[in-house]
Amino acid sequence: GLKSEDYLPVSRGFDTMTGFLTGGEDHFKQTVECGTDFWTDRAPDHRNGTYDAYTYRDVVDQLFEAHSAEDPFFLYLSLHNVHTPLEAPEEWLDVYPVNSTCKSRRTYQAMVSIADNVTALVVKHLKEKKMWDNTLIVVSADNGGAPCSGSNYPLKGCKGTFFEGGVRSSAFANGGLIPQSMLGKSVEGYIHIADWYPTFCGLAGVDPSDSGPGKFPVDGVDVWPLLSGAANASTHDEILLGFNFTESDPEQGAIIVGDYKLVVGSQKASCDSLMYSPLDYPCTQGPAAPDCDPNCLYNIREDPQEKNDL
Repeated sequence: GLKSEDYLPVSRGFDTMTGFLTGGEDHFKQTVECGTDFWTDRAPDHRNGTYDAYTYRDVVDQLFEAHSAEDPFFLYLSLHNVHTPLEAPEEWLDVYPVNSTCKSRRTYQAMVSIADNVTALVVKHLKEKKMWDNTLIVVSADNGGAPCSGSNYPLKGCKGTFFEGGVRSSAFANGGLIPQSMLGKSVEGYIHIADWYPTFCGLAGVDPSDSGPGKFPVDGVDVWPLLSGAANASTHDEILLGFNFTESDPEQGAIIVGDYKLVVGSQKASCDSLMYSPLDYPCTQGPAAPDCDPNCLYNIREDPQEKNDL
């Protein structure tokens, strides 16, 4: 929506939206560079000045209070936690003793606790409105831990690289819609973040094909059979992770085919791009691995730490 109103969420199927249009804004002031960036629907939202996760928490309350449990409900709650800048209110920082860990990790811990608290509020509302039994909740990161601050233990690399530390993200699903036999289980099949859209469409009984102007094919696949236990293998034969990733790195790319991942181009972009980050990173540092220039090939099923370049 930053470039054109045609791309705002409320122009693309959502009834309402609250949030920002750029990225990395101040959590307390909602400022980025020289301006304030906080919106509801198509207009500036003047609630800026409050820690943003608290505002989103209030919006969650309002949405559930106004919703009839008899109607379908889709909520996309893209919390700013734990994105930079690393900031948290004192009441959450105080949960973690000052000397128990290094400063940035303590702030991370507080920010994760806030995200957990807001997510718990969603669950509370769903159960109170008797909606839980027909609900699927997906909690997913969109990349690995941030460069120079987030731990991707025991994997190599970080956000901005094609190593597993950059692209193998944490995710889980819950809700009453998931069969009891699958609760608490891990699935081994590949799931790409683009798969959630056709999965939600399948559950809602609608065609995920793009019908808008300038439409493109939908890349994701419906992974409900994997989540529900109806299938035990991914329907992905291959996953293209990237090609010509940025203008500054036109030779970068990566693709997964079966158990193998081909990484093309140098992955050294920041202080920990090649690091095996320890569990308490950045409090302590880990060993660095060789770069992937011109290319590397790994069996990520048997070697998820990418130690053996085939």
